Amino acid sequence: MKRVVFTLVGLIVCSLGQAQASAQDLKGCKRCDQQGVVPCKQHDAELREHEGHVLFCSVIAACPDCGGSLWVDCDRCDGGPKSAEVEARRAEIAAWAAADPMAEYLKRSVPRVETTHFELIIDTGTLKEGKKKVDGHILMHRVAEDVEEVARLVDQHYGLGEAKAREASRGGLAGMAPDSGESGGAEPGGSDAGGPVANPSAGATPVSDLQPGYFGKMRMWIWNNPDDHRTVMRDFLHSGASGDFKMLGKDPIFSVWTEGQFKTVPAVRMLFAHNASHMLVSNLYKELWVGDLTGGWFDAGLGHWYEYELFGLSLNACIEEANVLKQYHGGQWRAALRKDLGPDASYVLPKLLPMNTGAMTLEEQALCFSFYDWLVHEHVDLVPAILRGLKRERPARELLMELLGKSLFAMEDDWRAWVQASYPVKDPKPKAWR
Repeated sequence: MKRVVFTLVGLIVCSLGQAQASAQDLKGCKRCDQQGVVPCKQHDAELREHEGHVLFCSVIAACPDCGGSLWVDCDRCDGGPKSAEVEARRAEIAAWAAADPMAEYLKRSVPRVETTHFELIIDTGTLKEGKKKVDGHILMHRVAEDVEEVARLVDQHYGLGEAKAREASRGGLAGMAPDSGESGGAEPGGSDAGGPVANPSAGATPVSDLQPGYFGKMRMWIWNNPDDHRTVMRDFLHSGASGDFKMLGKDPIFSVWTEGQFKTVPAVRMLFAHNASHMLVSNLYKELWVGDLTGGWFDAGLGHWYEYELFGLSLNACIEEANVLKQYHGGQWRAALRKDLGPDASYVLPKLLPMNTGAMTLEEQALCFSFYDWLVHEHVDLVPAILRGLKRERPARELLMELLGKSLFAMEDDWRAWVQASYPVKDPKPKAWR
């Protein structure tokens, strides 16, 4: 009996070895450039480039020919050295696509994409960009590239780099369900913000625990149907918010629908870039939003700075009410701030530093943008220490004086001198949309 078992095991091992060897021996053909696979004809060069910047995309995953891998088997040979890799990628994509609790909950598929730092749902359909119409799938990829560019800049400013910026787990919505019991914190100040917010992850981060990276992925959603937004807000976040809403710090989430000002491609892209920076920094080192912990100036400044860096202007405010106010100098601030921070102007830091984000006017947020602008250009090596200090709830005035080694008035003098030397008398045109 033992001899029979050993014989069968030997045959199986031998067969597996032969199969692996034959797979390795596949050489492909001239048509597939000796790879065994060829590009899927369902996707053009532009889309292939977009897909190369994300980890997973639900739209491309639904392709019946390539299963989202962008490659199909060559029909003129038995395969090649890339065949097994493509097959494994298809299986990985299929497993990701199957884990979609939001679609299960809404009883319909939703366009979603996952990147290194983000899980996005861009359920807008086609939107306008000037006189052009942009397909929702292409918009989703542009937004994904925008928020990852924000993440790249944040990682650069906070000394993470690719090696230290720990890739977050892929828990996301899989660990989240309606009516979950634990509550978390939301950004105050929005006109509709309020009520308990469900926290999908268990266990709070110890106060003393600062780590060199992020704790999770940022989830950002936009809906064309306000009913979907309200449903998600009510059942997933336990909030009655009808406008845009974000939960910062632990398990950051942002949800909005394409209301008045968010019905165009530029508006959606700028909205997501602005809020992505708030979410990333709130989740960095420690799951804590500093906007109401002596760090309102820092939180407001960075939100505007990363939006401005990508698009050459900032049209979003750090609280919802401010979005309905008249824009401060049309969203282009440097020339106006050069004038506002002239030699005859009163000192502003003593007033700004104690303020919470939600208490600031748009003009005050613009001043915070400029102060953050000075920090990342002249003292970027201190920016990580400033954030760590704020997350340890140190008073901003004391922290800045210690790190910069000078009085508050002396550092404001330095900041103002830099503004006069660096800011233009007239702002250039905003950057072209790509």
